[in-house]
Amino acid sequence: MGELIASLLELVAEIGLTIQEFFFRKKKKRRRAYEKANNLPIKRMISPNQRVYILLAVLGFISFLIIIFFPSSSNKQITIKKLTEIKELLEKEKQVFGKYPNELRIIIRNNPLRENLLEDGWNNTFIYEIKENGAGYFLISCGNDEVFKTEDDIFIVNN
Repeated sequence: MGELIASLLELVAEIGLTIQEFFFRKKKKRRRAYEKANNLPIKRMISPNQRVYILLAVLGFISFLIIIFFPSSSNKQITIKKLTEIKELLEKEKQVFGKYPNELRIIIRNNPLRENLLEDGWNNTFIYEIKENGAGYFLISCGNDEVFKTEDDIFIVNN
């Protein structure tokens, strides 16, 4: 149903642009005749289609600048989601095998859906360390600055 509505809206927009273009051509023809009759310089006239293309180009450029200069805060949310998923997998490992794995990549288990699980939102590898007694672990993301032991680090400590 949504596709039908989108198609109808696209058709209405296309018809509207065609009608505007028709009236623009008539207006441009009258303007050119007036300029020729009065020996005036030719005035630049922008058609409705050109206006749409210019608007799309400007909006695209502004979107590009926003994406470049204002990176999304979703990297932190992605990292928290991955940390939570890793925590659940580590707990399942502990239930099944009685201990946490020595290396974090073991929880992937040749599952292609978990292929990128070991990297945070900034494409840095998580740091995983088992506590001395083996009863807990540290799981750390270095955060946006890519430096460990700073304020932006995101971590899970399990006792």
